[in-house]
Amino acid sequence: MRAVRACAAVAAVAAIAAAGCDSRKTTAADPTDNGPAVTLWGVDPTDWTCDLVATPAVMAETLGGPTRGIDSPMATAPGTPRPCTFVFEGTSPEAWSFDLDCRANALKTAETLFSEYAAQNVAIIEAFDAQTGGKVVKDDAGVEHGAVEAPREVAVGKKGLDHHGMQILFVDDDAPCYVRVSGPDADRRLAVAQLVARNLTAKNAPMRPYPAPDTAATGK
Repeated sequence: MRAVRACAAVAAVAAIAAAGCDSRKTTAADPTDNGPAVTLWGVDPTDWTCDLVATPAVMAETLGGPTRGIDSPMATAPGTPRPCTFVFEGTSPEAWSFDLDCRANALKTAETLFSEYAAQNVAIIEAFDAQTGGKVVKDDAGVEHGAVEAPREVAVGKKGLDHHGMQILFVDDDAPCYVRVSGPDADRRLAVAQLVARNLTAKNAPMRPYPAPDTAATGK
């Protein structure tokens, strides 16, 4: 009887050991292993900063003289970052700025703005011509005033419009965003717009971050 009991005990120990070996073979993966890290494109608009696209030093090089960045007092629409504002400190200080909209409806909004800005620009010229006969007029201080410049297409991004003689609106060719660049000089306005277009990408655009697409498929 004792021999039987001893054999049973040995068998039980062996079974437990075997079960232990089997359990080690089928243990689930480490729960802390979440797989490969996901690369995200886009920067949350609340965290986005202007120097991701243009620092004051780069703006100074583009504008051709000392330039400093200033905090924008303008409120922003939800989902958009604050405008990037600068002061060009030349002979006469100049205000420069650019702002971006990369929300889901940004491209549709841009098409509406292209039409509205062009129409408003033309209406201002027509009103001025009707009032002055198209001639330059002087104010009480002797300063001459003419009609604003006509709207015109400019070579920046997918589509660009210089309007009212003060701003360029363009749709970026890398990121799903539209951009407005404001400044008093047409040539430098275009240079700043091209700078922004060159440096703005889907990776650093101010929008809700999302998983990066397959780079092999996109080629970017």
